[in-house]
Amino acid sequence: MARSFEDIYQIAPPAAVKRLLAFREAHPCRTHEKEGMLYRVWDLGQGEDAVLFLPSGMANGEVYFPYLSEMSRRRRCVAVSLPACRHMADYARQIHGIVTEDLGIRRVTIVGSAIGGLLAQVYARAYPQETQALILCTTGAPCKELPDEDCVRWTSRKGLVLRYSIAPFEVLRGQMGYQTFHQMCPEELQDSQTFWRAFISETYEHYVYKKLYIDLNCRALPELYEKKPFFIGDMAGWRGRTLILESEGDQYYGVRERSMLRALYPGAEVRDIGPHGQFALMADETSLCKIMENFLDEGEGKA
Repeated sequence: MARSFEDIYQIAPPAAVKRLLAFREAHPCRTHEKEGMLYRVWDLGQGEDAVLFLPSGMANGEVYFPYLSEMSRRRRCVAVSLPACRHMADYARQIHGIVTEDLGIRRVTIVGSAIGGLLAQVYARAYPQETQALILCTTGAPCKELPDEDCVRWTSRKGLVLRYSIAPFEVLRGQMGYQTFHQMCPEELQDSQTFWRAFISETYEHYVYKKLYIDLNCRALPELYEKKPFFIGDMAGWRGRTLILESEGDQYYGVRERSMLRALYPGAEVRDIGPHGQFALMADETSLCKIMENFLDEGEGKA
């Protein structure tokens, strides 16, 4: 049985918990249905163009709530949580439907971390005219030129489908929250990042269900690395801008893949975001938000 909010967050600083609760009260998510899939969506700010935030393998768009709160003061910001779906192309099509048909947004700048960064790249290739820019944070490059040995860690996840299908997932997902935090968060930060430890635990215990976890992490992600759908030069005709936020401490994407990502976007601005790897999005939210805002301002001619 999933723990209550109070039990999960008792380890976290009260001020941080208060900030989360204030966000939830002021900006409750809404549910949008596309092709039978239910997406939780946060829509803040004003404008016909928007910044679209796509989540990592936890599938919870609310992880971006500090960015939504800050950046929506000056521009429209939308975040989505992902439902169970077996193909990245289906996610892209359904999210595009929500963005254009339901929310009336013309063009997006997409922020994506890890799996969200992969999905952002799929979206940009499917809808280049409606994608103004990409902000790719600690993510990968499943392209033709990427050596197969760099894909194995992802393609091998197909072998977990049966295991997770028959496992008592109510028990497993609690363990996943704990393991995800310790895999993502550098050891020296773990005592100080109790809020995000609680947030990750809540995500797995309350929002991640068996089919979602299996489809996203053990079907859609491996398929992308099996097909390696991108290739160097495939975005040559795209007139958008790209910001790559990379970290030498990235726990999931190695040196060769980070190099391939830069090769896919030869005109990209590349920023080193420090040693925290996948956890930088949470540990360094103030500095990353400023970097993103500056990039957006430059594209709008405000810098």
